[in-house]
Amino acid sequence: MKSRCHFALAVFATCMSFGSFGTASAADKLEGIPLAWMPTSPMSERAPVDMNGLEGITLQIDPFTDKREDPAFIGNSMNKVPFRKVTTNEDVARFVTYQVKLLMSGLGLKVVESGGDVILKSDIRKFFVEETNRYNAEVELQAIFTDANGKILWAVATTGTSSRFGMAYKADNYFEVLSDALIGATHQLVHNPGFRKALTEK
Repeated sequence: MKSRCHFALAVFATCMSFGSFGTASAADKLEGIPLAWMPTSPMSERAPVDMNGLEGITLQIDPFTDKREDPAFIGNSMNKVPFRKVTTNEDVARFVTYQVKLLMSGLGLKVVESGGDVILKSDIRKFFVEETNRYNAEVELQAIFTDANGKILWAVATTGTSSRFGMAYKADNYFEVLSDALIGATHQLVHNPGFRKALTEK
């Protein structure tokens, strides 16, 4: 009788262990996670952008279009076999559009929803982190500026990157480098002389 009880307890403990392992494995996956804005430093700490003469111009930023092959796929952890994917359940284009609007507004630009003097449309070409021994993020946007009648004023590709060490396969590390890379892409755009020209020579 005792041996049967011991056997039953052993089977129960084993099942519990497998159940816990399954739960831990599922929790360890960064799949279908919400996006978070977590820059390590603001755009104001980068090279200054001359905003003189742009005060009276309104910039309309239309919703960005996601041109990536898999809109949910934002990262890949390659420091363990099999590789582990990072995916999001949120709309990356909406997230990027919102953050770029905030970054532009933070510079002092008058960002409007409609009726702008200049309209910015953009395609998202890259929004991805490759994790090896470091977290390496790249964000690439294809930006097109038009006037209110649709005439193209300027078209340019802008890219931002970010790289840092961090504990493996952690969501916060992915969010930090993606946020910093998006700031980098936005800063490269507004720091380009073509940006001022597009806004002032419409």
